[in-house]
Amino acid sequence: MFHVSRVAVILVLVLQAWAVAVAQTDAANVVLYASETTVRAGNWVVEADATAAGGARIRYPDAGGPKLTTAFANPTHYFETTFNAQAGIAYRLWMRGKADANSTNNDSAWVQFSGSVDSGGTPVFRIGTTSATMFNLEECTGCGLSAWGWNDNLFQGLGPLIYFATSGPQTIRVQLREDGLAIDQIVLSPQTYLNNAPGATKNDTTILPK
Repeated sequence: MFHVSRVAVILVLVLQAWAVAVAQTDAANVVLYASETTVRAGNWVVEADATAAGGARIRYPDAGGPKLTTAFANPTHYFETTFNAQAGIAYRLWMRGKADANSTNNDSAWVQFSGSVDSGGTPVFRIGTTSATMFNLEECTGCGLSAWGWNDNLFQGLGPLIYFATSGPQTIRVQLREDGLAIDQIVLSPQTYLNNAPGATKNDTTILPK
């Protein structure tokens, strides 16, 4: 009897893992053009840029301000846009950015979501809190910057995956960490770009379709 019960438990676990794998495969990439933000506050401005997705970018002009070491629950400077996601699916966050003067003092932002959770279902990186994941354009100390480039939500290596508590509409908020940063594309990928960036870290020309 014990042996049969054990086999049944193993079978259930295998079926659950298979269901997650199928859902991961079926989930679509989320590709957002940052200039088409639905909410914009503070000093973020939309500017024409022939090299950017859709011919425009969103940028926080360089004002020589200090780096913000913690995200704000109620920031003054941020932008938001909405998308649809599936619950329980692991998404990799990628963003394409450009730093004013290719300076590493102008290359990072805080990112939050309306319904994000960790792999165990605990709320994390939520809008309205000081919990956030960091986008940093330069991949490593001394790697340098040059024009447009892609990176994820970790300085050196792959960052934490993003999950959502429920399926359906979600909001992403990008808020100030360092001024002088422009962004044109935001990607949440469950498979295609799960382990590899959509484009290069420097001098990138990759424009993904929405």
